[in-house]
Amino acid sequence: MAPDADRAQPVFQTVGLTKIYHQGDVEVHALRGVDLSLYAGELAVMLGASGSGKSTLLNILGGLDTPTAGQVWYQGMDLAGADDKALTRYRRDFVGFVFQFYNLIPSLTALENVEAVTEIARDPMPANQALGVCAAEARFWHNKPKIFRQQDV
Repeated sequence: MAPDADRAQPVFQTVGLTKIYHQGDVEVHALRGVDLSLYAGELAVMLGASGSGKSTLLNILGGLDTPTAGQVWYQGMDLAGADDKALTRYRRDFVGFVFQFYNLIPSLTALENVEAVTEIARDPMPANQALGVCAAEARFWHNKPKIFRQQDV
């Protein structure tokens, strides 16, 4: 979808984005010179084989990783040149991730794992309330209303 003329600045923009991982003496090129502009209201879909760089690109756009070379901006903010404190604020205020493989801290209780996350949030939901929401949703899907049961095939 082409951007409208009144949307002058992209929300996300990358220029020459490159990411190289080193595994011993081997260089793995996850991204090679990616140029990308995403505008407000656009729907973007990334498709590719396993190992093609999709997660790497999302991790860089989300401030979880940094590029080896190139530039990346979010609403004009230079993410490639941002320090750890700025990236933490960016992730806290503007980014939401749902990880395919999430990790809990095994030595902590469920409540303590939730409390650890609320320490960085600007206006967190109380940890007990967040756990209650999760428990209610789990009970809902475990005891699905009949309208949803026909989808279990």
